[in-house]
Amino acid sequence: MEAIKRLYLDTNVFIELGEGEDARQQLLYDIVASQAAGEPLFLCTCELTLAELLVRPYRDRNDQLIELYDNWIFRGNTWLDVGPVTRDVLWAAALVRRQYPGVKLPDAIHISAAFGFQCSHFLTADLKVPETIQITNDRWGKPKSSPELRIVSSTIENLQSILSSRA
Repeated sequence: MEAIKRLYLDTNVFIELGEGEDARQQLLYDIVASQAAGEPLFLCTCELTLAELLVRPYRDRNDQLIELYDNWIFRGNTWLDVGPVTRDVLWAAALVRRQYPGVKLPDAIHISAAFGFQCSHFLTADLKVPETIQITNDRWGKPKSSPELRIVSSTIENLQSILSSRA
């Protein structure tokens, strides 16, 4: 795997981190623990993640999981850069949907937030997202393209690779 500048975490990664019970969960915890004090934050997500995470715990009336997710997804976190869903993110999400019609709106919002964070990679368990995404805005006849965003499946092999790159 090529060098990872910044890594965006999709909602399903947090579900695995909070509710999983296998080697993937431990590897994700190890990746989180690899954030050294004082270094720029490596892991990113946006506030949409919180809304997606809370649905099932609210339905199940699981206050412990609600608190866990609420304590993870907030701006000012020491291990995770959490950003807002801004107007620019929504504009970019529309471009993602235009160029990749199979990408659903929540995923497009996450992807465009990853571009806003200048992430090089996007970690997800969603197999429906293309392997790479690059958006082009050709409005007003001046095409501008984003860097490529690499989509990384959250397999054990890929998580081990991410962790070893952090060592």
